[in-house]
Amino acid sequence: MNKKFALILFGLMATIALFGCSSNSSSSSGASGGDPVEGGDLNVAMTADPDTLDWMYSGESATRKIGWHIYEGLFALDHDYQVRPLLADDYTVSDDKKTYTITLRDGLKFHNGQDVTAEDAKASINRWLKVSSVGKITATHVDSVEATDDLTLVITLNDPYTALLTDMSAPKASAVIIPADIAEAAGEQPLTNEQLIGTGPFKFDSWKRGNEIILSKFKDYQSREEEDWGGLTGKKTAYLDTIHFKIVKDPQVMLNGLKTDLYDYVQSIPLDLYDVVDTTPNVEPAISSNGYSVITPDKSEAPFDDIQVREALHAALDKEAIAKATYGNSEFYNLDGALFTPDQTALYSDENIDNFEAFNQDEAKKLLEESSYDGQPVKIIFSNDHAEYKKIAEIAEQQLEAVGFNVELESYEWATYLEKWSDGANWDMVVVGWSPFFSPNQAGVVSQDSNSSGWYNSERWQELIAQWGEAEDEAAQQEILAELNKTIYDELPFEKVSNLSTLDARTSKLQDYDDWYGPRFWNTWKSQ
Repeated sequence: MNKKFALILFGLMATIALFGCSSNSSSSSGASGGDPVEGGDLNVAMTADPDTLDWMYSGESATRKIGWHIYEGLFALDHDYQVRPLLADDYTVSDDKKTYTITLRDGLKFHNGQDVTAEDAKASINRWLKVSSVGKITATHVDSVEATDDLTLVITLNDPYTALLTDMSAPKASAVIIPADIAEAAGEQPLTNEQLIGTGPFKFDSWKRGNEIILSKFKDYQSREEEDWGGLTGKKTAYLDTIHFKIVKDPQVMLNGLKTDLYDYVQSIPLDLYDVVDTTPNVEPAISSNGYSVITPDKSEAPFDDIQVREALHAALDKEAIAKATYGNSEFYNLDGALFTPDQTALYSDENIDNFEAFNQDEAKKLLEESSYDGQPVKIIFSNDHAEYKKIAEIAEQQLEAVGFNVELESYEWATYLEKWSDGANWDMVVVGWSPFFSPNQAGVVSQDSNSSGWYNSERWQELIAQWGEAEDEAAQQEILAELNKTIYDELPFEKVSNLSTLDARTSKLQDYDDWYGPRFWNTWKSQ
């Protein structure tokens, strides 16, 4: 198998389920303001500290948005969400598709000055297979990981698994390469501050929890040369001296700081402030795809273990009304029933999604009357730390009660919400957002025996996921994607509300900045 074909095959991993919007998350933010300016400090306001900066260990959004400045993997997604090499120079796949031989780029350095070797890659991948939510999926297919010389890594599978490079490129709980001694010492625990060593264009400097995380330019960074790849790979230049990620919880304080040059970039602005951002001089919106919102029923017990009750739920929900009331500006939501989104070119299928908007109150009433539902209260839980979750729950309550459901709402602060969500005895439906995922086998719906899927145990779904892991070309994958869509509406494991986007904002002094799946501060600089 030649490299070009293999990259197409394994890079079918397009975007992400978008916890985000209908628009492509990669929109250019304007022309260059002249020649790049070296140096300077960038001040970024974010709403909360990450739990950890161990990007292999955590799929948390805040971890990811900082972590990809520090760490890199063997492979990564480009601007169009296709798999490309990053620390890898080349690779081959055996005829039986069970042995991957990966050659690392020569001359790579870690932030501590050590050379990057295949032993580091081996230790890192072995740790990733144990601690990463994505790596644990991959681990079921991996027989061994070996370093055969300083720059050669061999991964042997126990069965053909064409999603291997896709999984290794996933930007959540990512397969990043760290020094072998650190990977082995950390084991299955998150990295400590002293262990935050990667190969990226910026290196970890300091962390004052609740206040500020500082990264500084890595002067010995070895960049790739491909200028047109973008995303998380290709040419990366760190023009800035430092990046200061500052914790700022009030969005109005963020915007005021942006106007007065206190901040250069601010994250997670409420959507109702879009017009303010868009009309403020020297401030520009930065819009990124961010997954989608869902209402997930607990299918392990009554009433939603009855498919007819789920059919009544499906017919009762007016998705357009929910999205419009919750998100307002149509720039930030998109109604589409597929497992992935239209801009996820290789992962999107519009087959078998006609039943997405099946709103019909008369049909819902009829289905509910004919079902096993006995009028018992249906409890919907949500986090009151997220205004959009509250709005979705309130509108769903109205729509469900209109067709005969007896609904109760319960809200919790985030930590308590997560605790309640873990036990199905606490809820019948949960409102949540699914952050972007990168392959069908990484989607929240496939987590069998898990609260995240509402205990969705489906032989048909698991059969399709197994087929995905063995699919040999794009045509085969498109057939599987169409069948996955069909299964969603045959079995109704969850109710997708809409694709979403997140709103950040930046100073217009930030040049050649490129919106994508989240903020990246290489290849950009501040004009004077």
